[in-house]
Amino acid sequence: MAEFIQGQRWLVDSEPELGLGMVQSTDARAVTLYFPECDTERQYALRDAPLTRLVLEVGDTLEHRDQGSLEVQEVHEINGLLIYQTTDDQMVPETELSDTVKRNNPVMRLLTGQTDHPNWFSFRSALNKGTQAIWNAQMNGLLGTRSTLLPHQLYVAIKATEHTHVRALLADEVGLGKTIEAGLIINRLAQQGRAKRILIAVPEALQAQWLVELIRRFSLFCEMYQNAEHDFAIGQVHLVTHKQLRSLDTLLEIDSHDWDMLVVDEAHHLPTANNPGVPHWSTIAARTDHLLLLTATPEQLGLEAHFGRLQLLDAGRFSDFEQYKKDEESFSELTELATALNANTVSAEQAKQLETLGISWPQEHNAALAALLDRHGTGRVVYRNTRKGVDGFHERKTDVEVFAEDESRIKALASWLKAHSSEKILLITHTKEDAKDLGFQLRHQYAIDASIFHEDLDLIERDRAAAHFADDEDGAQILVCSEIGGEGRNFQFCHHLILWDLPSHPDMLEQRIGRLDRIGQTQTIQIHAFLLENSDDLARFNWYNNTLDCINQIQPAAGAIHEKYAEQWFQDASTQLADEIKAEMAELTVQLESGRDVLLELNSCRQPEANEIKSAIESLEENHPLPVVEMAANLLNLHFESISEGVFELIPSSNMMIPTLPGIPDGGAVVTFDRKIASSREDTLFLSWEHPFIQGLLDILEGTDLGQASIAVLETEQVPAGSLLMEVQWSVTIPQLYVHAIKPHITESVFRTLVLEGGNKDLNDILKEESLQQQVKSMPVKIARKMIRQAKDRISPLYELSQQFAKDRFSAVAAEAADALTAHNVARLERMKYLATVNKLVTEEDVAALSDQIKDEAEAMAQCEFATSSARLILCAPPGSI
Repeated sequence: MAEFIQGQRWLVDSEPELGLGMVQSTDARAVTLYFPECDTERQYALRDAPLTRLVLEVGDTLEHRDQGSLEVQEVHEINGLLIYQTTDDQMVPETELSDTVKRNNPVMRLLTGQTDHPNWFSFRSALNKGTQAIWNAQMNGLLGTRSTLLPHQLYVAIKATEHTHVRALLADEVGLGKTIEAGLIINRLAQQGRAKRILIAVPEALQAQWLVELIRRFSLFCEMYQNAEHDFAIGQVHLVTHKQLRSLDTLLEIDSHDWDMLVVDEAHHLPTANNPGVPHWSTIAARTDHLLLLTATPEQLGLEAHFGRLQLLDAGRFSDFEQYKKDEESFSELTELATALNANTVSAEQAKQLETLGISWPQEHNAALAALLDRHGTGRVVYRNTRKGVDGFHERKTDVEVFAEDESRIKALASWLKAHSSEKILLITHTKEDAKDLGFQLRHQYAIDASIFHEDLDLIERDRAAAHFADDEDGAQILVCSEIGGEGRNFQFCHHLILWDLPSHPDMLEQRIGRLDRIGQTQTIQIHAFLLENSDDLARFNWYNNTLDCINQIQPAAGAIHEKYAEQWFQDASTQLADEIKAEMAELTVQLESGRDVLLELNSCRQPEANEIKSAIESLEENHPLPVVEMAANLLNLHFESISEGVFELIPSSNMMIPTLPGIPDGGAVVTFDRKIASSREDTLFLSWEHPFIQGLLDILEGTDLGQASIAVLETEQVPAGSLLMEVQWSVTIPQLYVHAIKPHITESVFRTLVLEGGNKDLNDILKEESLQQQVKSMPVKIARKMIRQAKDRISPLYELSQQFAKDRFSAVAAEAADALTAHNVARLERMKYLATVNKLVTEEDVAALSDQIKDEAEAMAQCEFATSSARLILCAPPGSI
């Protein structure tokens, strides 16, 4: 029988909502407690009272009635009352504890009978192991993207984020996915906790496209600027247009908030020069830790403008324009050498050149190329991939049919579609009216399953139309789009494009073709022009196809030539003018080609490293979170079921245990765990370990007491009946600022101990978690609470023994992590020192800054601790007894 003394604090096992009670009085048979939280007094029989004494241990956090949270340093007992000495040397008697108890201590929840289903223990474990595996592989932020895994994009994302401050210019050619690269970098920094406030500025015409891409591909939800009432203080990601960065009032409002990252698309449209004393977007760019600039034409407005953007990225490295030009000229001399190394065709003369540069030869050509690229000045700041350097593109073939009038044209289209009934067809026309009318006729006059896609549809309707088109089994044969279909959406699973008309500029035509001609396309792109005779569209087709030659191939010079000569051509075309145009186009193409920075392109996707990154992600994705979502559905009462191969339905239920599903629309969603399905079906959400739903489940477990404590029964004859097992999960806590640096090196961010009553060993290695989980069963609530009341005095000794083993396990885990972190940082520092000897733009200041950072990380590693994550008490019983 417990001894009750006036002033002691006790909890009622069956009524935790009463708060923390205080002993008022006792007599021979009963004890009276007062509960200040609800101003209630209760009396309990001394024999088998459903009460648990609140006893805090060293390291626990107490809640003071007036001062809030304090950490316990020592515990003293005076005349039966506990006095807690805190880390700030206060003496807090238990009578001064807060009357509202935070029962997020797993052992306290066990002692008071506040337990959940035993499967919660395994759910917590599986969720933590799945996410930790991604941290250990150092691929976090790269798995959740709903797109094809492309080595050059992954390489850029990894390399750009290796630096403490990510400040880079993405300059890939059109069609190679700069937006996806930017999204990967943004997502990676967000997942690592390095960027919590992000400002993205894009041209006005691309704002909606960026919004869609961030949501659809990365599950990043933005606050999109629409008017002057926009509140920049709320939310994580804000999407504005260039106009806002030029507007003095809006710029001042933006500048009044703190930002971790600034992203600027089509950065060449914004001037970098500013007037002293006048607010300018470059001020924000200079102040943010991370700056990302995007432009497919970095030198379009001249080398000096390009240098101005480089200065924004790193003013210390790029301070002298004339010196920069000299350096770039010297780098251009290495182009032939780099090309030869890349092809492994080094001549004797080039071998001597390598020796002059301090690069030994012969050796493995990729290693020699890497050493040469290390000497490239802007290679750590600018990334540029080109179609010539990236595999995966296919030929284009074009044909044209000419019709006297529209009726025969539509009839011919319908016949052609029926003749190609097994094929997917994309048709793009300029106006939404034409798209609507053509789609209607195909459906109702010719019984052809056609989806229609135009700007009058909202985002959800567009998704549905695109998804219906993408469905291999029951989907539409043809997707009829207005010009908006030529931007943003990708249909590389389709290889037939029908041009119902021709846009007024070759760049717009390339946008149309680019919906199919992308990485991921597996066949020759077939382009079919269905045009009316004597029309402007037919004249444009002949201009584009015969003179500019920009339909069957990408023609970088086409835009400039079109702008210079189109008006003259359509007024007075002649053989002489055609020859003049073709000669100038050839000359301009040579100029553009000679201006390619081969060193920069090779440095933007080094092989075989880029392919190894892709392989690592594919390996991680083999262990997808489907089992965890199934467990979550069972434990939280969610509706989750398969609706087709690899596709599932996840819907809230009326009795689920959480108010909303994190990262899932209110009405639920169709989801998949397969990247290929997610990439082709835009109506599905891609549930990777990094999706907000999975991350939200982690937040729920960390922020609530769900599943912290549970009770189970193990029917066995190998252990004496009535014995107790205690299974505890322990989590490693890391200083918040250094999570991204330390967590990848901790092999067990959550580890487990298992102890048997009367034993003195950790049984974790003997009885594995997976094996035990298959054998344990749940226990009826009433029996569980009765068992706890009878076994209270036996629980604390088991926990104390677990804690001893956990301390030893944590010491081993921390020592291993510290060694791994040290080895990683030694390699980083050696690499930086080496670069400082061969690359002018890597300085001794860079080496010193990295050294300081490494010291800070080592100090943070020493501050890591371990804490109880969850506890499961297991009663051993003979088979069939419960």
